[in-house]
Amino acid sequence: MNFNVLLFLKHLILCSVCIYGDKLTEYVQKPVLVRACIDNATHAFIGCVVAEIILHSLKHQITHQQYYALLFVATIVSSLIDLDHFIVAKSLSLRDATHLDRRPFLHNSAICLVALILVILTKCVGSIKWSLFAVMMFIGFTTHHLRDATRRGIWFKVPFHDSNSPAVPYELYLLLVNIIPHLVHYLMQTTFSSVPKMKQIDLV
Repeated sequence: MNFNVLLFLKHLILCSVCIYGDKLTEYVQKPVLVRACIDNATHAFIGCVVAEIILHSLKHQITHQQYYALLFVATIVSSLIDLDHFIVAKSLSLRDATHLDRRPFLHNSAICLVALILVILTKCVGSIKWSLFAVMMFIGFTTHHLRDATRRGIWFKVPFHDSNSPAVPYELYLLLVNIIPHLVHYLMQTTFSSVPKMKQIDLV
């Protein structure tokens, strides 16, 4: 299949997961557990699709085992971020976890900046494997935070600074989620010259 067509289909799938996942989450109000599972699964699928776009473009640089392992990392990180709700609530009750008086710690978008710094540092030492691991962490946190930001804004807390932005417009969220894999691929290219450009990859 032509690469441009396949890439377009992947972005179409990504947008569909974003939009229909949110619509389904809004539609299913009860039982609360089902709603929470749909919401979390949407986070996971978004992280998975974004990661796949990047990893497929780098298929000549990694083994099949590394491909699936990294895909799993991005997917599971995108999902497990919400465990911090239960940690902060100090309870396994879903009601307690979803009725906190503050944003839980893994929803601090300063983590995305830390992950990006790790990507750059691992790039500098020339380790594409560790750099890709950091990329998967970055994708997991960034896609999760962007989706949450459409409802609650972006929370950024570092020493001496604590701020929360207004809610991110939904169209901007969709745009950013679709741009992220291409920005990351460009970032990887700047150091790893052997990484092929997306448009040059021969896909089967």
